[in-house]
Amino acid sequence: MKNDEVRQGTGLAEKTTSADQRLAVGLDSTNLDLCSVAVTFVDGETVVVDYSGLPGNQPATYKNFVAIWENSVIPWTAPPLLAVPILENGQQGSVTFEGLTITRNAYIVGYAVGPEITNICCSSIISAGGLLAAPTQVSISLNFVGTDMLSIHYQTLAGYLPLQYNNWIGLWKGYASPYNADTPLAIAMINSNASEGTANMPNVLLEPHTNYSLIYFMGKERTMAAAILNFNTSDYL
Repeated sequence: MKNDEVRQGTGLAEKTTSADQRLAVGLDSTNLDLCSVAVTFVDGETVVVDYSGLPGNQPATYKNFVAIWENSVIPWTAPPLLAVPILENGQQGSVTFEGLTITRNAYIVGYAVGPEITNICCSSIISAGGLLAAPTQVSISLNFVGTDMLSIHYQTLAGYLPLQYNNWIGLWKGYASPYNADTPLAIAMINSNASEGTANMPNVLLEPHTNYSLIYFMGKERTMAAAILNFNTSDYL
């Protein structure tokens, strides 16, 4: 992008930037890793769920689990019908809910990257009548990248309270893993209970032609990572 005037986001006012501060747009070298969960089988008593965590996650060690509710969204303050701990340390796997009574109502399954309901970072819906709906997941993207400023868009699940549940985003130089990383270059605490919004990292000096990692966390512990976004500043600076 060479123009000095660019439009930041759909429907937002135009913003004038200098040559070394350009909007982040979806470019090939940006890579996003997300957790996911999907219902693969449903009958009157059984639900089978496939899950996938981030690279390097140890689901059994970090007390990951999958839970199910009779609802169309996760009721964050209500106990699930059933919660199944993940007993293997593979990044991907499958769990089975048994002994349920599945009616024609809607159900929702959530995958947690820690021991609490508030660590759930992705979900999959069984719509009324047993139809499977598209899964949803916590995600992050770049709003703006500048030489001394980083703006990040985040999205969590419906009804989630990221401020109350101590969500945050960390920045590391290079291709970082949340499970084996040094002190982050910068941290942005999520300061709103809106399920979607913007987190800014001001006064952070980004080097040109350098890889960085942004990681979204569902709680204070680094094992509660939900999304990793890798990008190279050569695309933006």
